[in-house]
Amino acid sequence: MTSKKHLILYVLKILESNTDEKHPMRQKEIVDMISSAVPCDRKTVSRNIKFLQEVGYPIEKSKQGYYVKQKRFSINEIEFIKNAIANAESTEIDKDKLADKLTSVLIKMLEYKGE
Repeated sequence: MTSKKHLILYVLKILESNTDEKHPMRQKEIVDMISSAVPCDRKTVSRNIKFLQEVGYPIEKSKQGYYVKQKRFSINEIEFIKNAIANAESTEIDKDKLADKLTSVLIKMLEYKGE
């Protein structure tokens, strides 16, 4: 069973990975994505977005829909982190594997569909 808390996380993940100022999403689109996994309606999505805004997530509304105003990492920041790992002094850690793992996670945070 999925709790209300899970739905909030689904909404956040969808907004973070699929939206930006040029690619907003309407509530109906978010509902359609969530409903494939969990029953959900537009009012639930609306309440969850409002809650996320109240706790500080940079979710904005435009005429075209909702979007996350600021991504967690830019491409330049991801490259900087990757280079920092590669140049770090360590023999105990496989730096290439660590850089690849971290890059794949950061890229997923940056990506959005439709580009």
